[in-house]
Amino acid sequence: MRVIIVGGSFGGVQAALDIKRIEPETEVLLIEKQTELGFVPGSLALILKGKAASLDELYWVTQAELEKLGIQVKTGVSCTGLLPENHIRLSTGEKLRFDRLVIATGSQQSFQQNKTRSGRIKTCKTKQDVTEIVAQLDELTSVAIIGGGHVGLELADALSQTKKQVHLFESDSMVMGHYFDAEMLQPLETAIRQSTVDLHTETFVDEVKETDEGKVTLFFNETNLEVDLVLLANSTRPDNHIWQDLDRDDDSTLKVNEYLQTSHPNIYAIGDAIKVKFQLTDEKIYLSLVANAIRTAKIASQTITGTLTSDPGTVRVSGNQWFGYFVGSVGLLEKEALLYPERIRIKQLELPAAVVSQEKINVKVIWNTETACLLGAQLVSKQLDFALLDQFASAIQQQQTIHEFMLLERFFHPAFRFPLLESFDLEER
Repeated sequence: MRVIIVGGSFGGVQAALDIKRIEPETEVLLIEKQTELGFVPGSLALILKGKAASLDELYWVTQAELEKLGIQVKTGVSCTGLLPENHIRLSTGEKLRFDRLVIATGSQQSFQQNKTRSGRIKTCKTKQDVTEIVAQLDELTSVAIIGGGHVGLELADALSQTKKQVHLFESDSMVMGHYFDAEMLQPLETAIRQSTVDLHTETFVDEVKETDEGKVTLFFNETNLEVDLVLLANSTRPDNHIWQDLDRDDDSTLKVNEYLQTSHPNIYAIGDAIKVKFQLTDEKIYLSLVANAIRTAKIASQTITGTLTSDPGTVRVSGNQWFGYFVGSVGLLEKEALLYPERIRIKQLELPAAVVSQEKINVKVIWNTETACLLGAQLVSKQLDFALLDQFASAIQQQQTIHEFMLLERFFHPAFRFPLLESFDLEER
């Protein structure tokens, strides 16, 4: 069997690794349009924060490592379209036959219809992007970031530690609005406003225009702002225009069934190319997260290698650390309760982060009133605890009750933890 995977980011690489591991005799060919694969997208923030000394440290996999495992890799080549009889065409003019095709082409930021490269309007996804931005930094005094999601906040946090004037634009009334209820992120928004970042919420940027003087003007709310550089961190979208023969939704995502097969039974699509089921409401959502790309890659790989595996859906795990706060979210939000068919209960708690610490963890937990099954959790603290977030995620995926969750065994040390579950009283008073 010959499997061709189009797209060499997290989802595509995971699919290649899984298929080759499960069925070593399968011929696996990975196609990536960039000249190199494995570069960590959005790594500009890691450079600015000193968490990586150079761009050469920011590769999570290499072509040589994949080829050593027997995976064929073509870089610097694009797929230009689907041909009859299980063939694709490459930008080189070459035609390739497949038994199974996996579309893992990811997504990209763009501003309206402007997709041309610009010296002053950039994304941060590729090594070329990051290299160019780092080279410009010393001459910059002002930077605008469009988008208050994961990428935008990471960039704003990193740039706030420089001497640049930073503007962060978010069209929603709050940052990270797809992942948190508003009251949970108040400490984070306060920290942003107390930093050197000018936060513009409920502000839609109508237009960005590069000037003849090497500046960029942003037009919004009947006014404008001139900066040295604009970084696009707005919502990512897939570019599926080459897959004209496959069924697509109105938002251009590819339609897939429960096994992640497209309208062509030998073609699968994963990650940012599709919408996935939100496990808590059965709603189809678009989710541009690495965890979702890897999850869908694993599911498609199982079916391709002979074990029919349906997608149970995502629980939407998200977490990071910005402006001194760890924030984490998984599952249902309170503001999504109308989409959930049954009654819910909500409890907010302030718990000690550790025995020897004065820091607190603000926790919001949502569960089903009748079944007591966990539905969602949000965490905000100045002390990191990604393990607790993962534990909530696993519990929600496994449909554990709040009582079963409280019985889980957790590592304890007074310097790092409080005996959390012993004080996790969720009964309504």
